[in-house]
Amino acid sequence: MTTETTGQGPLAGIRVVEVAFGTSVVGAGLAGSLPGAMLRDFGAQVTRVRSARRPALDTGVEFARVWDRGKEIVEVDDDADPAGAAATAAALARSADVLFLTGAEEAIERRGLGYPDLARANPALVVVRTRPSYSARGALADLELLLAARTGLLTQIRCHQPGRPAFADLAIASAGAGLTATVGALAGLYERAATGRGGWAETSLADGLRALLPMIIGRVEHPSPTTTLLWKDQGPKESLAYRCADGEYIQLWFGAKGAYEEFLAYLGEPPSERGYNADLMSGAMVERGARWAAAFATRPRAAWLADLAGHNFRCEPVLRPGEALLDDHVRSTGLAVGHDDPDRGRITVLGPIARVIPTGQAGPPSTAGPAGPARAAGAPAPGGAGEAGAGRLLSGVRVLDLSAYLAGPVATAVLAELGADVVKVEPVTGDIHRNMEPMFAAGQRGKRAVALDLKAPGAAGVLAALFRDSDVVHHNARVGLAERLGYDEATVRAANPDVVYCHASGFGATGPRAKLPANDHLMQALSGVEGSQGGAGQPPTFLVWGAIDSASGWVAACGLLAGLYARRRDGGGQSVSTSLLGAGLMLKSGAFVVGAGDPADPGAGGTAATDSTAATDGTGATVIAGPALDAGQTGYGAAYRIYQAGDGGWFALAVPDAKTWGRLRDAVAAGLPAGRGSLLANLPATPPPLRAWPGERQPAEEILEAAFHEGGAAGWAARLRAAGVPAELVAGVDRSGFVANIVDDPVDRELGRTVAFDWGARGLTEQPGFALRLGPEPRPAVRVAIPGLGEHTAEVLEAAGFDAAARATLAAAGAIPVEAPSPVGTSG
Repeated sequence: MTTETTGQGPLAGIRVVEVAFGTSVVGAGLAGSLPGAMLRDFGAQVTRVRSARRPALDTGVEFARVWDRGKEIVEVDDDADPAGAAATAAALARSADVLFLTGAEEAIERRGLGYPDLARANPALVVVRTRPSYSARGALADLELLLAARTGLLTQIRCHQPGRPAFADLAIASAGAGLTATVGALAGLYERAATGRGGWAETSLADGLRALLPMIIGRVEHPSPTTTLLWKDQGPKESLAYRCADGEYIQLWFGAKGAYEEFLAYLGEPPSERGYNADLMSGAMVERGARWAAAFATRPRAAWLADLAGHNFRCEPVLRPGEALLDDHVRSTGLAVGHDDPDRGRITVLGPIARVIPTGQAGPPSTAGPAGPARAAGAPAPGGAGEAGAGRLLSGVRVLDLSAYLAGPVATAVLAELGADVVKVEPVTGDIHRNMEPMFAAGQRGKRAVALDLKAPGAAGVLAALFRDSDVVHHNARVGLAERLGYDEATVRAANPDVVYCHASGFGATGPRAKLPANDHLMQALSGVEGSQGGAGQPPTFLVWGAIDSASGWVAACGLLAGLYARRRDGGGQSVSTSLLGAGLMLKSGAFVVGAGDPADPGAGGTAATDSTAATDGTGATVIAGPALDAGQTGYGAAYRIYQAGDGGWFALAVPDAKTWGRLRDAVAAGLPAGRGSLLANLPATPPPLRAWPGERQPAEEILEAAFHEGGAAGWAARLRAAGVPAELVAGVDRSGFVANIVDDPVDRELGRTVAFDWGARGLTEQPGFALRLGPEPRPAVRVAIPGLGEHTAEVLEAAGFDAAARATLAAAGAIPVEAPSPVGTSG
């Protein structure tokens, strides 16, 4: 099995140019590389224009082997010949359909690569710009660590040393920027397929952070226990990860009904008087966790995994980045694929994380546009019930949302922000997460809500009518549940053959784990997120952020947009499949495996050493995981980490190249007290490469730690910035302060990046707005509020052909709520 899918898929024939000037794969890698990789996996032809000179920060880091596979690489010297580099990019853009641009403004706009110049040469071009982040405190370079420090994200991690910040190993902002950029490109292509005209989209690392952390960024006028738990406090304290006798860790999860009670009985624990959620929120589970830790320490992990398999509660091994590529399930589902690397030979990498397959009979062939296979302006678009012709973005597109929890709803919330009419279907008793309000709020804004008991008499007829009226049907139910409740793909297509149908599963539709429940927690374990965040030789650190859930939603949104584009261009229905597991692995997708055999060969997986060296464990397989976080959770090495100053404060340092390292040496020497210059005597002349071995301690780190203890954090950060060295004071804030840094920034408010609305009992509610700006025409007006339970049931069913009498019959059968009587003197 190979990973080069160019020429097949919903974007077959689309030409993409991906430009990244002056950026680092460590500092902002996924932001500039993920969009092209996803469009490549959708079948586009991708050309990447990158700097021939790698920044010193990236020395020894091999992420590009994975992210740039299957792309045509064009290297330019944008340092020695910036005009020539820009001219190369502009020439490629003249015959492209999509252009991604990442880099500082002096490397992009000031060299003639702004949207107006590009559009004059190619009016059909879709330009997606990932800009440097801006806030009221000024601009930030595209270095993830600086953004995490400024916003206070580093204090939202439970460090092994309580009361201090921890370096964020998960590049959440870069991944979010990459996903939002991909959505911007696909939305632009969808609109262009009807109009023939291009457009632009814009995002940033700061937008990416907002996109993937909606669960923990919010504020309400009248708090509840759950909003306090996640929007004021840092979430549950018990991580449910336990060390086994062999030193490996196992991750538990009790999300299924009755799972917690079953586990307590299994371990001989006293039953819970208040239940799982109450124990988790109150901290009662921490006391139980101490007893569980002692139990798990008595046996090796493999024995526990075998013994606990088949129970209602779930467990998974806590892996390191890249190790999941050796897992039998991952390999059997196509998430691990083989690739022939010119230097490393045959390697195993992450495969496509979203797939779009045409179904049924395609419509008439499309007419190529000025810069590729876009439909001619004004041409009628084939497709299903609600095809919107030449409307702005997704205006007129009708989406039926049968999803729940967080990952599923985020996908359709993205479509709602692009102008789609999203109808959420939930039980008459309410979505399971209405009682976990931050999670509910993170994925439900902008939708209409219908309350429907899918098991009640008459419900199947309501669903069939809604299927017929929808362009998209989306759900994230466990494999097999949709068939039992009547919204499986075969049933939906019987009512509407041309629908775009998306199943965003947990582990994928096939494979050994396909029917098992899944959640963000388990995916942090399998993907290596919590293992690598823990640091060398330390327990895993669970991030109570919901980031994998949110990322999965954005991945599904990408698949849905690709499906809508293919339907508009070529006609016929489209089947979209994504998984929570794929999204989790994407966040650590720079990792790969050497010598593991082809994933298509049964039994070719196994275990391997995890390192950035050639060491193996005898199987011949080596995981190349990337930079390693130290045991103290401070960073990857002297040039990219956080430092504590003499006043106890912390600041972040990100040195991209040798010239900046020289400025660092001079600035630190000038800032030391008289007679203390000898502290820098052994500081190397060039920045040391980032840490490759877990636990490796760099002498330069110890030298700089000692030097920085001679002054205060704010003073050092200011001095370094003045010398041209990227540095940022770590905001020492609690969760409320972190939220305030996001939603109260004056620049963000002016740009509409914060939205405010009334949310019933919670009163005035503020959240991050849509993490993408689109033009040149304004984005369609969208709903802002979170819908109440069944708030739009009557109007949606009325439009679907169910008059008042029919609705009364449905209500009498318990399929929908009983409608409140109309006030006297009004029409019914």
